[in-house]
Amino acid sequence: MAAAALFGLGLVGMRQPLQLSENQRLASSGRPDLAAVDAALQEREITLHQRREAEALLGQFIRGQMTRHYWGHFASSLIDLGLDSGSHLRARVISSPTGTELWLTPRRGGEAYAAAVRQKGPRVVRWQCRGPLPKKDLRLSLVQGCPAGWVEIEMPQP
Repeated sequence: MAAAALFGLGLVGMRQPLQLSENQRLASSGRPDLAAVDAALQEREITLHQRREAEALLGQFIRGQMTRHYWGHFASSLIDLGLDSGSHLRARVISSPTGTELWLTPRRGGEAYAAAVRQKGPRVVRWQCRGPLPKKDLRLSLVQGCPAGWVEIEMPQP
């Protein structure tokens, strides 16, 4: 009985066209371009790895700056905080008496990262963001929060 049911399902499956997604159709229409698929997966993996590294560094930067502010002033560099951006990320710190920013640009990929710590009255506020790489001449601001089009990254609770 079960064999007859499976045989019937097999016949129905053979008579109806297989529904393929657009990517599957492209891959099945001739020879699939495995090199392109592999390159896309590798690029995604690199982006996710950079994102983890950047978000960890942003969190350390924020905690370090809040500690430094408690002692009287913001640090003007990653070295002052005992941090290093590594070889995959270029870092730029902008510091003033009222706040500090960290901008991270990857050496590869299209996603940038930023964090800010600001004195706002008696409180110190902070945020971290990620978004598309800005054009070379475009200067983004973190004064009021994340730049337009960027996503605020939630900070993990200690």
